[in-house]
Amino acid sequence: MIKFGFQSSKYNSMTLEQELDFASNNKIDFFDVFFDGFTPNDIKTVELPDEYTFHLPIGFAELTSESQKEYFDYINEKKPVNITIHFCELTYETLEYICTQVPDTKVCIENTTPDVHKTYNINYVEFMKKAKELADEKGFKIYSTFDTGHAKINGFDAVEYAKKIFDLGIDIITLHLHDNDGKNDSHWAAGSVYNGINFGDVLDLFKKLKYDVNAVIEHWNNNYNALEYLQNL
Repeated sequence: MIKFGFQSSKYNSMTLEQELDFASNNKIDFFDVFFDGFTPNDIKTVELPDEYTFHLPIGFAELTSESQKEYFDYINEKKPVNITIHFCELTYETLEYICTQVPDTKVCIENTTPDVHKTYNINYVEFMKKAKELADEKGFKIYSTFDTGHAKINGFDAVEYAKKIFDLGIDIITLHLHDNDGKNDSHWAAGSVYNGINFGDVLDLFKKLKYDVNAVIEHWNNNYNALEYLQNL
């Protein structure tokens, strides 16, 4: 089953409370908290919906263990459906450490743009293959967050690229849905781009799965229009 959700954004001039109200009024299935410019301590008093996911801040893997602890404590307290972190900043050692710190939460690794790791100089699929081997060896599990817009900028067909991830034996349990001009990570609304990403084919691929997929409408305006468009595909 595909569940649709909105994401917090520092670009839409709304407080987190206003974003949550907007999401609730539009009857979304879940909400994705992207820690972009704020930390867990900043939202201690905010009431989250029944179902939510967390997107860790860009650069999280490079923070000190003391700074990371605030997030780990919040994750273990709130127990989100899953968390997302960008692949390009992760070392294999850091990935293992994160998974041990939040043992009851599914850790999803996202494809980024550009499609190259900062340290290893390999692409996302190559990184995930080795990460899967490490996870199997060490006894923990990893998942994928598949970002459709990032795949497009990197020159890939979204459906064929998703299949490459599945072929590694890795479940994609989070989708990031947005579009662009193929050059810039502009996060335009799904359905707003002429001859854009075929979201119908993308969703058809995931509708066949036997587990829930959290599909984040990840852009900075026209959220409702995209939600209506995607629900009718």
